[in-house]
Order: sequence, then structure tokens, then C-alpha cells
Amino acid sequence: MRRHLFLACATSTLAALAACATSDDEAASLGPVVDGGAVAVVDAEPSPNEVDAAARDASVPTASRCNDDGWCATELPDPNLTFIDVWPFDDRAFAVAESGTLGTKVLEWTEASQAWVYIDDDSQNTFVSGHYAGKMYAPSKNELYFTTSPGIVYRGTRADSSAPFTWESSHLPYDGPVYADRDPGRAWFVERPGSTVTRYATALGVTGSSASDVYAWYGNRIFRRTVGDAGTPEWGSEFVTEDPASTASESFYIFNASAASSDEVWFVGGHGPSTQTNGYKGCPTLFRRTPSGYSTVLDFTHATNACRTKAGTIQARWKIYYGDLAYDLAQQPTGWATAVTAVSPGTAVVNIQNALEFYYVDTGANVAMRNFVTEMKAPAGFSAPSQINSVVRVDDRLWFSGHGTVFGTELGEDAWRESFGVGTYEWFEHAGTGFGTLLVKTSVAMNESYLNEPLNQVRGTTANNLWAVGNRYALHKQTP
Repeated sequence: MRRHLFLACATSTLAALAACATSDDEAASLGPVVDGGAVAVVDAEPSPNEVDAAARDASVPTASRCNDDGWCATELPDPNLTFIDVWPFDDRAFAVAESGTLGTKVLEWTEASQAWVYIDDDSQNTFVSGHYAGKMYAPSKNELYFTTSPGIVYRGTRADSSAPFTWESSHLPYDGPVYADRDPGRAWFVERPGSTVTRYATALGVTGSSASDVYAWYGNRIFRRTVGDAGTPEWGSEFVTEDPASTASESFYIFNASAASSDEVWFVGGHGPSTQTNGYKGCPTLFRRTPSGYSTVLDFTHATNACRTKAGTIQARWKIYYGDLAYDLAQQPTGWATAVTAVSPGTAVVNIQNALEFYYVDTGANVAMRNFVTEMKAPAGFSAPSQINSVVRVDDRLWFSGHGTVFGTELGEDAWRESFGVGTYEWFEHAGTGFGTLLVKTSVAMNESYLNEPLNQVRGTTANNLWAVGNRYALHKQTP
């Protein structure tokens, strides 16, 4: 006997049901509020020099300590560091961070020393080039890439792990649009008129699948590193996201990437109008690079705060179940896409607008199905400016990070094709639908207090070696 899902916003009419399905706020109606071991999330917040440090909670970690779930707050060399990204190995990790007093800094953690140390040569802060940092990538323990504005990629190499890094820099050959009122490497958006919350997304980073397969992005362009016959490396532009028919007010961005292998790399971004009052608001994009070149998987035409699927791209959908009826509804997601991770060949998970939901994209089946994460809420009385900052696959799980929260889920592509989403066993029993994937809860509360800071990135090598980093925190988990 088939069981059915009863949505919190379900009504007795199909018209009202469709309206519920396309609301911008339906995620807020799903699932009960839970305690500080829950989850929330955000893309990169403003750089430290753009926020009022005095308004921050004073509980800066001063010593390594662990909570009951095995998350340990590692000691930082300076208290006002905002970690933007982390790249772990089994016995060490690299990180890139920002500071209002130090600029952009690059650090290394080793298990042997149980300490973070600076490994950059400070050249990234010459001529204010390190105004903000982007994503990083390390092909090995002795080779490291990181990015800073305006479109600069730094590469560090060393002979072995006991030697210092030698650094070289390259200015990406960006020839895209530059506007007086916009930064091509960073988008911002005021959620609603009169709001004091501004979201930021950095269109700058580097990724790769090996030492010989490295990509960078800045603004609306994707670049690839090659080495010529003379041994001279250079960055060449490979892909541009733009529309020749767009107006000067429309911005195009690449925000993030995930390299599954040398045969498949995913890039997410967005495009839409920008205003001096409310910033950027647009439609999400998803691009896939294979040996055949780049293909556009998700793309939309933006008009009057609405997104319409472009011909030749996948139509996003959402399956919902109401009583004895099942509906497969077209979706037109709005906002930027800032997190992506490869799941299996030809498939990826994409987060849009930092919400507690994701789209499972399968290029072989030509589907992009909307899925919710239920029973993961910020504590009562606290409202995070956004809810998901990052998502990565580590072995047989996905891990998400957000504002003071980290959570995981087992893989379940068949369930996600049916929009069953992520939740607890009790949730699916109560909802009366087929089972989605089970939520893996973990608390990052420190000293029994909710961590009121954004965790910008989660990464790991195994379930016993996870890192979650953000404003003034670099948390390490080495327990199952």
C-alpha cells in the first residue's frame, strides 16, 4: 500500500497546492525547530573589514577543545581570522582566511604539531590585492593553489613537507565586463526592502582533479591552467557565461565548482539584474565540463523577478504527494546557485539561494528534482541570514555546512529522483511517504552554547577526518 506525504502548506485545492509549491518561503514551513545541534547555513559573509567586530560574540576559541560529538575547536594563531576554505589530507590541512588586520592569509595544520601556522609569504597582500579570498585547491601535500581579488591565483610548491613553500602568482586574463557600481568577483543582495541582512557570494576560486588538471574562475569566466612546451604555465579562458542580448544592468557569475574527475567538472553560478539599492538577484546556472567541452545543464531567462527555463536545458521539477494524489510540478527556482558537489558520473547536487533544499541533477535521465532537508532548523529565537554554505561528498555521504551547523545525509539517488528528500526515520514514518535519505545529525555547539558563527566550508577525506571552517573557527572531527 502506497503511503503519501502531507505537506505543512497542503490545501484542498490543486490551485492552492501549486501556489504552495512555487512559494519562495515553503522551506520555512517544513520540520520542527530543534536544539543547537541542528543546522543552518550561508555563503561567504562580508570580509572582516566590512563587519563590526564589536558586534560579534566574544567567545573566541583560545584553546583546543572538543564537544560530545567529537568536534574540536582548533587554536588559531590570531583570533580575528575568517576561514574561507579548507583542503584536508590525512595528517594535515590547508586553509585560506581573511582578517581585517592581516589581510588574506594561508595556513597549514599538522597532526604532529596540533597547530595552525602561516605558510604564505605575504605577497598576496601587496597593493591591496588580497581584498578578499576565494576557493582553494591542493593537488598534494606539497602543491597548493589559492585565490584573491582581483582575479589572482597563487601557486605554492615545496620539495617536501618539511620545506617552506615557494610562491608564484598569475593574474587571470579576465576580459569580461567591469562596471563602476559592481565587483565582477563578488555579488551581494539585500534579502528584502528594509532588511539589515546582506548576503554575499564570491565569484572567485580554483579547483581541480589532479596536478595537471586545474581550473580557476573569476566573474563570469572559467580558466584552465596549461604548461607549454617551454615549461611556462599559463591560464587560458575556456568558458564564458553571458547573453549578448542582456542589458548593462545584468550580471553573470560563476560561484563555485566541483571536480569529479578529469572527465567531469561542475560549475554553478547565476545571472540577473543588479541595482545599487538591493544588489544582485537572478536565476541559477549549472555547467558541466567533459572531454566534449562545456554544456549548459540549468539556465533560465530572468524577467520581472521570475525565471523561465531556457530551451535545451533541464526543466527543474518537484514531486509532491497529497492524499491519494501525486503531482509532478515544474519549478522555476530563483536566486544564485553557490554550492555544488558531484555525486556519481553525470549527477550532482546543487544548492540554490542557501536554503535548506537542493536539486538532484541527473543529466542521463534529464531530470533536476527539488528535495527538502527536514527537521534541521536554527534554534528558536535565532534566524540565520541563510542556511547552506557548502556541500561536499565524502565517501558514501553528503555533508553540508551553514550558520553554526553541520549535518550529513546518506546517499540515495533513487529517493532524490522522487523528491523524497532528507529527514529522520520518524519524519518519514509520520509523513507517510516513501523513505528519503536519513539525516546525519551532529552538533558543533561549543561549551554547550550554540555556535553563532557562519561555517563557510566543510570538507573531509573520510568520515573520521572532517573539517568545518568559518568565522573565527576551524573545527576538526576525527570520530565516526
